[in-house]
Amino acid sequence: MGKLKTLLFVVLLFCCFEAKADRISKGFQALKIYNYFEAKKQFEKSIKTQAAPASFGLSIIYFRNDNPFSNIDSAYKFIIICERNFQSQSIKNKLNFLNFGLSLRSIDSMKAAIHKKAFEYYRSKNSILDLEKFINTYVTASECFDAIELRNSLAFNDAKKLDTYSAYKKFIDDYPFAEEVKEAESYYASMLFKESTKNNTIQEFEIFIVEHPNSPFVDEAKNSIFALSTSGGSIKEFHDFIKKYPENHNVETAWHTIYAMYTSDYKIESLMQFKKDFPDYPFGEIVNQEIVLTQKKLFAVHENGKWGFIDSTGYVVVPCIYEWVENFSEGLAECGLNGKSGFINKSGKLVIPFIYEEVDAFKHGFSVVTQNGKSGIINKIGKAILPCEYDEISEFSEGLCAVSKGDKFGYVNEQGRVVIPMNYTKAGDFSEGLATVELGGQSGFINNEGSVVIPIKFDWVDNFKNGLAKVKSLKKLGVLNTKGDFVLPCEYDLLGDFAEGAIMVMKDQKYGFADNSGALIVPVEYDYSGNFWQPVSFKNGFAVAEKNKKQGLIDKSGNYFTAKDFDRIEPFQEGLAPVMRKDKWGYIDTKMKLQIPYSYQLVNDFRDCLAKVSKNKKVGFINRSGKLIVDFLYDDADDFSHYENGLCEVMNGDLIGLIDASGSVVVPCEIDKILEKVGDILKFEKKSKIAYFNSQTRQYIWKEVGY
Repeated sequence: MGKLKTLLFVVLLFCCFEAKADRISKGFQALKIYNYFEAKKQFEKSIKTQAAPASFGLSIIYFRNDNPFSNIDSAYKFIIICERNFQSQSIKNKLNFLNFGLSLRSIDSMKAAIHKKAFEYYRSKNSILDLEKFINTYVTASECFDAIELRNSLAFNDAKKLDTYSAYKKFIDDYPFAEEVKEAESYYASMLFKESTKNNTIQEFEIFIVEHPNSPFVDEAKNSIFALSTSGGSIKEFHDFIKKYPENHNVETAWHTIYAMYTSDYKIESLMQFKKDFPDYPFGEIVNQEIVLTQKKLFAVHENGKWGFIDSTGYVVVPCIYEWVENFSEGLAECGLNGKSGFINKSGKLVIPFIYEEVDAFKHGFSVVTQNGKSGIINKIGKAILPCEYDEISEFSEGLCAVSKGDKFGYVNEQGRVVIPMNYTKAGDFSEGLATVELGGQSGFINNEGSVVIPIKFDWVDNFKNGLAKVKSLKKLGVLNTKGDFVLPCEYDLLGDFAEGAIMVMKDQKYGFADNSGALIVPVEYDYSGNFWQPVSFKNGFAVAEKNKKQGLIDKSGNYFTAKDFDRIEPFQEGLAPVMRKDKWGYIDTKMKLQIPYSYQLVNDFRDCLAKVSKNKKVGFINRSGKLIVDFLYDDADDFSHYENGLCEVMNGDLIGLIDASGSVVVPCEIDKILEKVGDILKFEKKSKIAYFNSQTRQYIWKEVGY
């Protein structure tokens, strides 16, 4: 009798689980046909037991406008619930959630869409209180910056309408980053200077200095001579200026500019060549010091609430005196003091003062900086290449970067001149001589002169890569070359990425492959099923091809290789391919013979003769003979190929450790995060404390107190 009760309990438990899963499926089926009442009912019944998918479904319902439940705040509430619950799910559950379109990527996409829609909704109300609600509710939304700017603008307009001391004082207290214009001029001196130099020529400024040596504008005249002499921004112009005006106070700046431009990549080769090309450089000891420092890696450390840097031996090179620091890039690192950002070099010397609200790491010799809520660009000696008066600034690409004021985008060059007017609603980076731009909701391409090369008529365009770019028109995808000619017409529902000279093309749930010229090398006749987590691509000469729910491999000649023994297959890696039969995975060789039996729940490709496999919800590693090298001890693991010295990250629960290829524990599973890897040095975080570990010597070189 007791056995019967136990059996009935197990059956009921299984049925209960199936019912819960069935509710979720019913909910998404109802959602698919826009039956929002039924979908909402099923999701609400499942919210306690299947919080992640149920709250994802509810978020979709509340997000949409075509049902009576539409409510953007509720959509946000449920996507947050979904995100929190999704993180704690097992790998198996996360894989199952893909059937409902639920993944970290879809959660992030949904959040971004909710942020955007919520911002449009609250912005349309045009009130400070509603914008405050958006800012305080949607704290992670990128649109918060726009909302803050709009709120500040409304508040400032209100203050101007009242036009009282208290109104302005309240505005300043409430919104301390609002701008105020200060006008202070000495009109006599200013007008004398302006009249004497009204044509803005070098000769006029030279005469002004001679005739008015005591004028407070002498330095400005010298600055103007410097600016006009070096307006092209070339190294030759700066060097010519040094030789012609050796007494000008800008000579040192000119030298530093030449040095910064010549060695912007901070490579030892550039530094050595600079010494040869400019033997008259008056700060040669700096170059010698930098040559030594380029070869030294420095790492941020934290002591007593302050930050500094150590070298790879653990020696403190820069004392812990800063409020925050970032990693070195091109020889300079951001540091913070008194709430402001600046830059130091590897010797700890302050190079750019602490005057900015925000700074980006130096790339290609430039940094985007922010003052009073507006962005500009400085070079490595701190000179403003572009004043802080722009709303957005991208990184330089092919000598140009996109900038915006308000809702309009254009491009500036490395001298800070606007070379392509701000006529566009969006602007992307340059790639292979072309950049994506948007106007009136349509996209196209311009060249670096600002000419429209490919008409602005597409719904979406991607950047060019190897002479080709994907585009979308009338909900269909195609591929263009840099001349604007179609390599593949806009008639496909889905396109993959080019790999090994081929791209997946899909139409009506059938897929095949085209080559770089657009010729179909594999007919569009294979089934694009739910077994694919992402577009199919060629790997090691083969791609997965599915027919009638059976998978095989296909080569670029269209030869199809299959066997009746398996249901799914992945491309070969190191001579073996993962195959599945009856929900179990094994491996076959290139002759389609089973080499490693169907024994595993999940498998990965072989990397360096080892493959990660899963059994009983634990992972281990086998070799090409199927021998278990690392036992099934871990919840998850990375690949050994990610570390040059043969180590592998393993996880148990939320904690991370390191093992070697024999399975020996190098670092126990006690680390919260591996924050970064620089050469052999790994940065660990444990209970909000950091440490640095040398993976070659397998020794800690530095630990924060309390680690």
